[in-house]
Amino acid sequence: MGYPYKFALMLTMFGLSASAALLSTKAAAAAVVGFAGGDASRAVVGADERPSAFWIAQSTSELSDEQAAQLAELLGDAQKRIDSGDYAGAIALYQQALQVDRNNPRIYSGIAYLQGKQGNFASAAEYYRQALDRDPRNLAFHYGLAYSLFMSERYEQSADVYRDLIEIDPRAADAYIGLGGSLLRLQNDDAALRAYEQAVSIAPNNAQAYEAIGMLYFNRGDYDDALMPLQRAQALDNNRGSVQATLAQIWLAQGNESQAFDALRQAVRLNEFDAQSHFYLGQIYLNRGNQNDALNQFEQAVEADPTLTSAQAAFGELLLERGQFLRAILAYRQLVRAFPEDPGVRYNLGLALWGQGNGNAAISALDQALQIYRRQDDSLGVERATALLEIWRNN
Repeated sequence: MGYPYKFALMLTMFGLSASAALLSTKAAAAAVVGFAGGDASRAVVGADERPSAFWIAQSTSELSDEQAAQLAELLGDAQKRIDSGDYAGAIALYQQALQVDRNNPRIYSGIAYLQGKQGNFASAAEYYRQALDRDPRNLAFHYGLAYSLFMSERYEQSADVYRDLIEIDPRAADAYIGLGGSLLRLQNDDAALRAYEQAVSIAPNNAQAYEAIGMLYFNRGDYDDALMPLQRAQALDNNRGSVQATLAQIWLAQGNESQAFDALRQAVRLNEFDAQSHFYLGQIYLNRGNQNDALNQFEQAVEADPTLTSAQAAFGELLLERGQFLRAILAYRQLVRAFPEDPGVRYNLGLALWGQGNGNAAISALDQALQIYRRQDDSLGVERATALLEIWRNN
């Protein structure tokens, strides 16, 4: 049963690598949070999900009544901007607040948080450093700095900050998870594994730590070693779609279609934008002869990620087979952009264009396929394309 999926697994190997990279990012984000499955923003600003005027003003000291009133007004206006999603406007107001209360670490951390929300992680890191200069043992600021450094791809520095966190709190399991994510990016898998194992020893019910260990083995290709920690993560938190998706890929590789099918359905239920899981689920439906559900899953896969070429190829082929030529044309044009030197893709694009009634464009696409077949010395491809071109041109 494993054979039908081998080609699919090969096609999406780049995607799997990207997922592994994303896992490292998630590990770092979880370390910022301080608890598994939460929002990465929470520990950045303390107990609140986002910086609030009340929370920041609490650390205000030694201000005159006039300064306190000015600060309260600025922070209140900033809060309104945050509530409306105007982060740039809120940052500008926080900058003004710094002119009133230059030594307030929470204003710096609030700016850092908002810079991170806009993807400006290098700037966020600098503001977290300034917050730490004023409150050096604030764990939330350390986590925010570590995460910002990680997201700005300064992995050596993020690892150092996670080590600082561990020195402050040796039982900070999330700091070990973040350290492991940084070490993975530095290609130090053995040290990353030790960090994850330390997290498990400190917090044996931390699903994310087990998932990180499982993903490390998975990316090594050690599927048997990956199964136990991933299944442990699943037992601790059955709502982790990423765990379900990875388990499904292992079971597909091992030919266990039934378990993979159940895991994939759970994965897409938990994350409707999981393009790879939609694709694999479509492959199973197709393997079972259920073209309608297969087509639906392939469509959801390409909607979630138009660059997932394995899904585009499966989607286009099924559309072509069912005579849905316009949609097939869109799928094959996406594939042509991804694989400009693949003659088969252009050949199928020609078929879809011909079926749609666009003869000139179909002949052009098929002629391009023929030229590539010739460059690749593919005699069978040349013969097939030449024969079809002759029929079309004489039609």
